[in-house]
Amino acid sequence: MESLGAVGAVLGCSACCIPVVALLLAAYKLGLFYQLFHQTETESPRHGGESVAEVLRAHGVKFLFTLVGGHISPILVACEKVGIRIVDTRHEASAVFAADAVARLSGTVGVAAVTAGPGLTNTVTAVKNAQMAESPVLLLGGGAATLLQGRGALQDIDQMSLFKPLCKFCASIRTVREIVPTLRKALAIAQSGTPGPVFVEFPIDTLYPYHLVSKEFAPKTPPKGLMGSIISWYLRNHLKNLFAGAWEARDVCPLSVHIPQATEDQVQKCIELVSRAKKPVILLGSQVTLPPSPSDHWAGPKHGGERDPQFVFYFRAKADEKTERHLNPIKVLHCVDELMAEDSIIVADGGDFVGTAAYIMRPRGPLRWLDPGAFGTLGVGGGFALGAKLCRPESEVWIIYGDGSLGYSVAEFDTFTRHKTPVLALVGNDACWSQISREQVPILGSNVACGLAFTDYHVVADGYGGKGYLVGREEESRLREIIKQAQKETKEGKATLLNVLIGKTNFREGSISV
Repeated sequence: MESLGAVGAVLGCSACCIPVVALLLAAYKLGLFYQLFHQTETESPRHGGESVAEVLRAHGVKFLFTLVGGHISPILVACEKVGIRIVDTRHEASAVFAADAVARLSGTVGVAAVTAGPGLTNTVTAVKNAQMAESPVLLLGGGAATLLQGRGALQDIDQMSLFKPLCKFCASIRTVREIVPTLRKALAIAQSGTPGPVFVEFPIDTLYPYHLVSKEFAPKTPPKGLMGSIISWYLRNHLKNLFAGAWEARDVCPLSVHIPQATEDQVQKCIELVSRAKKPVILLGSQVTLPPSPSDHWAGPKHGGERDPQFVFYFRAKADEKTERHLNPIKVLHCVDELMAEDSIIVADGGDFVGTAAYIMRPRGPLRWLDPGAFGTLGVGGGFALGAKLCRPESEVWIIYGDGSLGYSVAEFDTFTRHKTPVLALVGNDACWSQISREQVPILGSNVACGLAFTDYHVVADGYGGKGYLVGREEESRLREIIKQAQKETKEGKATLLNVLIGKTNFREGSISV
């Protein structure tokens, strides 16, 4: 009987403890304990965007790529005030592609900020590309207010579920005080181990100042009854907790980054393998540039490994062949390669024409050829070139476009003009998705959906404030002259597009597109 009494006492005690524990947990989640020791400065004009700017500046971020939206305006304004250059693009994907290029060329994290909902969904392809290319990119995204998420607010979707499979780290800011530590963690994770993209969501009420946010929390009519009083208290407490301790001094300096290094045993094993090999082949990935080093100090040949003379002869012979109409693309690429400056960066964005260019054009050194990587994404051209020109303003930046891929980012000529980032674009215009047509027609007997038009892309460039040139068979004798003129225009500050009408060759016959 005594033991039963003891058990009853324990159960009774446990029953009493459960409500207490539940109340303590609720108080913790509501921020009541934190608010006991940290002040909410209701008169402060400061906002969460300032905290974002402080962290980015402390981490050496020079550029923030964006397409403006009300959800993220405080971030943009604050970053501009601390000297971070705001570069707005015509599509959110281009903003992320530009950040990707900056990450590859600068050794720092590339940063893009876009608005909620469709602004973020527009970046998915670019973020996936950064993941597969192992580029450290920080994506800042707007979001619906903390209390309205999941309740049908404007542009509100489950953004976290969308980006978790794509990013090394995802976080949603719930209070203003979380901004600094969360961003420091995100930036460190983006660069540690295998680099990659990270995502931080900013609900709109974590970015705007207290006096504006408080207006949205104020009830339009006085609360009635007990339930009304409880709801009113909950809203006041949520607002107070949102800003509690927001402006206390916090460390914004970078956290340590873990970059994997080869052990002495691994290095020795490589030495032994190479020393025993008769014809060693060394395959180097982009990770060899980690930790970031000035890769421009290129110790090898100026134009890459030397080419087999037989291939050189073959390429030249193919360049001399006459096409049925328009210009021979191989001849055009040879001519551009010969005239291209020694400090040039080549951005590859296309299929068949770019595939040909990969044989002809010589990268001038490490990180002087930028392509999407393993994902094979079309549309990187405008964004990659923008980021490259900002990182290397003294270099010629060439985009090698297929006429199909050009359609994705030709609007960025407006961005090049507004932000004074003059690049050169070479468009191989054969009025076709040739890499697909090359297989589809002989296998399936139809060219459906592969045909395009010989569009006046040079006029589009003119319309966006750049300079466009049409180059067809009639201009063939002046090809070198036109290229030189385009280079001159670019040096004088004009983004330039060469719309080169090209004919069909059998150079890439047998190449695969899938």
